[in-house]
Amino acid sequence: MPAAVLAACSTDAKSSPKSDPASSTTTTVGVVLSGAFGATPTLTVPTTAAPAKLTQQTISQGTGAAVAKGDTVIANYLGQTWAPKSGKANVFDSSFSRGAPAAFVIGKGQVIPGWDKALVGKKLGSRLLLTVPPADGYGANGQSSAGITGTDTLVFVVDLVSEYKPNASAPGTVVSNIPSSGLPKITNVPGKKPTITSTAGVKVPAQPASTLLVTGSGAKIDTAKTLVLQLVQTDLQTGKNTQATWGDAPQTVSAQNVLSIADKLSGQNVGSRVVALLPATPAVPASSTQAAQPASPPEILIIDVVGQF
Repeated sequence: MPAAVLAACSTDAKSSPKSDPASSTTTTVGVVLSGAFGATPTLTVPTTAAPAKLTQQTISQGTGAAVAKGDTVIANYLGQTWAPKSGKANVFDSSFSRGAPAAFVIGKGQVIPGWDKALVGKKLGSRLLLTVPPADGYGANGQSSAGITGTDTLVFVVDLVSEYKPNASAPGTVVSNIPSSGLPKITNVPGKKPTITSTAGVKVPAQPASTLLVTGSGAKIDTAKTLVLQLVQTDLQTGKNTQATWGDAPQTVSAQNVLSIADKLSGQNVGSRVVALLPATPAVPASSTQAAQPASPPEILIIDVVGQF
């Protein structure tokens, strides 16, 4: 997929109702957890030895669908080492403090083993407490950048917000005045994977150019949020399909990055689809804040916005 875009029949996934626990819960492993679903949790970890095996406890039970292997899960979480560091609780990561949930594919080895084992089958809207020994976390090498050693047991609070299936889609209506020339020929059925059948007559643009194909019927696209996208990518000059997310896992990209190459999504709703013609991009060397990006040829990108968070 174009380096400029990416940072790192279903309908738009929705959060399930929240069930608030008591303000403070003493868990089965002795950890005291304060805070309700959606609120930043506070953990008080006992001075006893950490559990030797992976443990999981549902603190508040959600009423949403059960998370399945291969789903893209949207979740808030806080991670803390069982043992304090320098006499203080060591919170090494928190989506709550960043002000936005995280997105990840579950059950496919894209997160630590403890999460893959513990989160599949849990219901959306649930708050969970996990203790994760090194074997189900970062292994004997730990994660030095996060202050995690190879002997640290990790404690996580995870709030399951929403999920998207591999073929997630959102409803919309085909635009009635799509130009008849200058665009690739596309099978354009809302809610289904589009296919480019011909690129004849399509010229390489000097700048990214987009055309609205489907008008969505979901919530208005929020430029401050992250979009959940299904993508079909095709080499403009050869007409060869090079990548597609449909049936694999949707991508999550900041709305501003998407709008930078697909301006016709501005002001539209979830469920909208655009086709974007993209010029070739040169290679970008690595910097202190970004990995190196290879050059890419001129491309056609069909973008379906299936959700946002």
